[in-house]
Amino acid sequence: MAVMSKREDRVHHFCRVPWEDADSTNQPRQAANTMNQTPSMQRYDLITQVFHWTVVVLIIGLLVTDWLRDGAPKPSDLRTGYLNLHVSLGILIFLVTIARIGWSRLVGAPDPVAGSRLIQLASKGAHLLLNLATLLIPIFGFLRLASKDRAADFFGLIQIPSPFGNAPALNDLMHILHGEPMELFLYGLIALHVAAALWHQYYLRDHTLERMLPWSRRAVVRTGANG
Repeated sequence: MAVMSKREDRVHHFCRVPWEDADSTNQPRQAANTMNQTPSMQRYDLITQVFHWTVVVLIIGLLVTDWLRDGAPKPSDLRTGYLNLHVSLGILIFLVTIARIGWSRLVGAPDPVAGSRLIQLASKGAHLLLNLATLLIPIFGFLRLASKDRAADFFGLIQIPSPFGNAPALNDLMHILHGEPMELFLYGLIALHVAAALWHQYYLRDHTLERMLPWSRRAVVRTGANG
């Protein structure tokens, strides 16, 4: 029986696949990562990540279509086409932001990465401003269009008519709230958000950026709750 046991051990040794050793070696590490990640939701869930990067793509699309519209001759069908696409993307980002906020309320957010109280307050404030911007800027855009008695076109599927017709005073106000001043404000918010993410990731090295990357497998263990 002892001989058979030794033979079976040798057979198992030679038949064993290479990644078995890697799995057994990594089991304590994986268990530690799971303990650190699951209870405190160290990384954002996949749906939250999809919402985030969808908003990023839509913001880029809004900026590009606005630049293209400004560069197109007026009046022209090309300029109108860029405007309609810009309006459609604006309505879409408004809807995505509402869904994103609703999902965040439903599932919650990961614990904040460890840092001073001031840094955490600044992070919350920046996120609040970005959410408000992606909600209010499309509303201001619609009001700017509607105040000239023009309907908002959503990818040729739906026409949202103006609820009040021509309103010159409102149109003047919307040229500020949905014009160059607001555009510069949005640029500043985006620059601040990107700079903060890079500062956390590469200067503080707290892996903040990795929490929003779907392909990142690193577990972030330094949070405000446990760090």
